[in-house]
Amino acid sequence: MPQSNRQQRPPEGRDNVGPLKGLRVVDLTNDHPGALATMFLADYGADVVKVVPSPGIGLETGPEYLVWNRNKRAMQAPVTELLAASQALIERADVVVESLAAAGKAAYLAASKRNPGLIWCSITPYGATGPLAGRVGYEALVAAVAGIHTEQRGPDNEPTFNPLPIAGIGTALLAIQSVLAAIYERRRSGSGQLVETSLYQGAIAARSPMLVRGEGVQTWDSAGNDPQGALPNYRLYECADGNWLHLGTLIPVFWNKMIIALDLFEFATDPRFESAPLYWPSEEVRAAAKRLLAEKFRTKDRAHWLQLLRDGDVPVSPATPTHELFSHPQVVANGLSTLIVDPRVGPLEQAMPPVALSATPGGVRRAAPEAPQDELDWESATRFFEAQRERAVVAGRGPLAGLRVLDLSSYLAGPIGPAYLADLGADVIKVEPPTGEGCRMIMMLYLGGNPSKRGLALDLKSPASREPLVRLIERSDVVVHNNRVGVAERLGLDYDSVRRIRPDVIYLQSTAYGSKGPDARQPGFDPLFQSLTGIGLAQAGPGRPPVFPKTPICDIATAMLGATAVLLAVAHRDRTGQGQLIETSLLATGLWLKSDAFVRYAGHEPRAVTNADNSGTNLAHRWYRCRDGFIFVACRLPGERSAFEGQTGVRAAGEALAEQAAERELAGLFATRTVGEWLERLDKAGVPAERVAMNNDEGVYQNPQAAHLQVLANDPYPGFTNLRQPGVLVRFSRTPARRRSGSPACGEHTVEVLREIGFADDAIRDLESKGVAGVYRPGG
Repeated sequence: MPQSNRQQRPPEGRDNVGPLKGLRVVDLTNDHPGALATMFLADYGADVVKVVPSPGIGLETGPEYLVWNRNKRAMQAPVTELLAASQALIERADVVVESLAAAGKAAYLAASKRNPGLIWCSITPYGATGPLAGRVGYEALVAAVAGIHTEQRGPDNEPTFNPLPIAGIGTALLAIQSVLAAIYERRRSGSGQLVETSLYQGAIAARSPMLVRGEGVQTWDSAGNDPQGALPNYRLYECADGNWLHLGTLIPVFWNKMIIALDLFEFATDPRFESAPLYWPSEEVRAAAKRLLAEKFRTKDRAHWLQLLRDGDVPVSPATPTHELFSHPQVVANGLSTLIVDPRVGPLEQAMPPVALSATPGGVRRAAPEAPQDELDWESATRFFEAQRERAVVAGRGPLAGLRVLDLSSYLAGPIGPAYLADLGADVIKVEPPTGEGCRMIMMLYLGGNPSKRGLALDLKSPASREPLVRLIERSDVVVHNNRVGVAERLGLDYDSVRRIRPDVIYLQSTAYGSKGPDARQPGFDPLFQSLTGIGLAQAGPGRPPVFPKTPICDIATAMLGATAVLLAVAHRDRTGQGQLIETSLLATGLWLKSDAFVRYAGHEPRAVTNADNSGTNLAHRWYRCRDGFIFVACRLPGERSAFEGQTGVRAAGEALAEQAAERELAGLFATRTVGEWLERLDKAGVPAERVAMNNDEGVYQNPQAAHLQVLANDPYPGFTNLRQPGVLVRFSRTPARRRSGSPACGEHTVEVLREIGFADDAIRDLESKGVAGVYRPGG
């Protein structure tokens, strides 16, 4: 392995650094969502003990767990006695994270009597109750039920297996946020509580803005199903050398810059394209624009176009495999990878924690445990947070009641995070220009990214906005923005300026490429980073052109990680009174999402994550077409595979040709029966399988499990009818979270907010008359 210039492991003795130093966590999970959630807690200082079942049940295997179990300790316990063997730990723990299904809630009720401050996070496949409760819920099965596999379609309108664990990622982020929110509340009340979520709810969370539905709301579904991207301006193109780049001119300013950079002025003069890039009148016009751009890009190598477009301030990125990014200048400049010695594989390079906190940085302190101990205990000690009872608890407002967030962000990678905090009880004030933020051009994304907030319209470029802005900052715990590097400084809203107004402020800035390095000031949108970090190539499958994944997972995960980092910083400030700067980026998030593939050690080879036709990974883990739809079979354990072979009579010896022949035989067999008939037969045999939802209505809005869990909201907004979108996706036993309102109209709460910070009505009218403040008036 070549010499690395990555961050090295800290000196021995710095074993618990980060804002969660002293937090005791018991990990009773067994699979990706729990491993990812507890890795995050461990990365930021928590002492996580993973209880490993003996003998293991075979789910936590593969090189990815060398990453996902880092910074943890491990204890071994008989698989039938996990809870009993962990009792001593649980009685001294601050947090338990478990995936014990039906046994989890009963275990919490017993444990909370002995440890009333305990926060217990339960992760189930579909929820503890409801029509799908108790069913096997592997990632691919939940993705099938929720409609993830049909967001991308194949040439015959069939599903496309998504190898990125979208549901697990959403679940892990929900779990982390919920645990930290419960910690915030425990600081004030002294009591713990049960927190419940599921893989199914995570599958909704990871796509929440894309699931907005209503009369008059345009959705992504209407844009077609071109695997490289339906919109000419927001799409993958092949260059002369056979390499691909991703063009990201989503909005007019970047479209116009592209026209100039590429010398394609026919886009500005041809009447067919006069409404581009926001509106394409027909498929024929879209196809014509794609042809013009495709012909242009095929005339030169990719390196030429990347340099030309970057020089012209046009959003663009290459489509590259994940493992090639270790030497990327932005990865190096922002310290996004680290090197640690693992006892099994030697020097192991991997992704750093995805958010950087200036005062309490997380880190990779030690490798995943090589072998669990038979017994492990904590000495009795002061709890991570003793209750601060002089702080009043705001009843009925959720676990984050009392926290105020000033949200200066826009589009997608910023606003969704504060929206989750608002649903959990924080008072979030969204600030946008009187003309409205840019994302209002795509109302689906605006409505999905801003519920439960109050809306203040203020022109931050006007000197007259300074006084109300200063008063807001003085009264806010958190300030959030996702401006390009340099914009906040020009507005006088950079971290140093803001902390002069409020010294203990928690300040979150999200960027595209990170705040350092040669690309720090480059513009960026979600799909550029799905292409750059290998997500698009992984979903395409071996030997195929990269695809444009429809779920903007880099945007959504960046926003959720930002909100989570805010709660980390709040935990630190509660103990020390110290605020800090938090930095997130789409690039850091993309590497974290691909942490299973962003690894490098001697002998490691990148692996294919889909089979030849994008149906799954092997003949016992893929979809099959039945007489009336599609079924996904997901055998992960040896016994499940044997049962599947017994029911179908089809076996493969393991060679590629034999596997392909067996898959063809199985395809013919499944086509002879309905999905319902196959489910009944496979359920009886113990073979995990589910019907594939063919759209988000089947997967979410018409799914009885979603209705049972009450995770959907009808949030009104002027001009739209029958508006539906995801609601609160986590259940808290003592401090229930709730959706307080839909997304605000522009300036809907301007008068209310300005009055709260001391402005008289005549002063508010003066700000409005000068165009500094905007006030929403229904019907006006």
